Amino acid sequence: MFTWKKTTLDKLGFVSTGKQTHKPEYDPALFCGGMVPLIESQLVEGDRFFVGNARKYYNDLGIKQSRIYEAETVCITNNGRVNASILKVPSCLSNQLHGFNAFENISDPRFVKYCFNFSDIRRQLATISSIGAKYLPITKLLKIPFPNPPFELQQKIGKIISTYDLLIENYQSQIEEAKKQ
Repeated sequence: MFTWKKTTLDKLGFVSTGKQTHKPEYDPALFCGGMVPLIESQLVEGDRFFVGNARKYYNDLGIKQSRIYEAETVCITNNGRVNASILKVPSCLSNQLHGFNAFENISDPRFVKYCFNFSDIRRQLATISSIGAKYLPITKLLKIPFPNPPFELQQKIGKIISTYDLLIENYQSQIEEAKKQ
């Protein structure tokens, strides 16, 4: 039998907030001819397994004022209702997202993504989010204890659940395509 210890996210991987230093944040000069996706919070809504398709792409100027996160980064919304999805491709994150990169052989990104669906974690996140305009600063996120079963078990759980999520997403895509015909 495995014991599920609890620990904070910073013990499981590297956590940082997306970066947009240029003002205005959506200056067209940052996007003209862009190739690197800018992931915004609405692309992480709805508890999708993978982040939705980007609508904006940074060019070199946009990349210089941001940061590129690697594929398999867990994107966590830090405004409103907390959701999490995984990047398919290297992308920049808006400043309304936190990025989590799992430490090798310590945590599995799929498992960590699903931890954000646990009712206990959702309740804690809602409780500690700033009052008024809901906002989840990284300092508060790092206070929440997350389950930390052995790495091999995290991989098994992540693989099993993600298989179902990917099937659901595939069926939803097929339904959308059928509606277009």
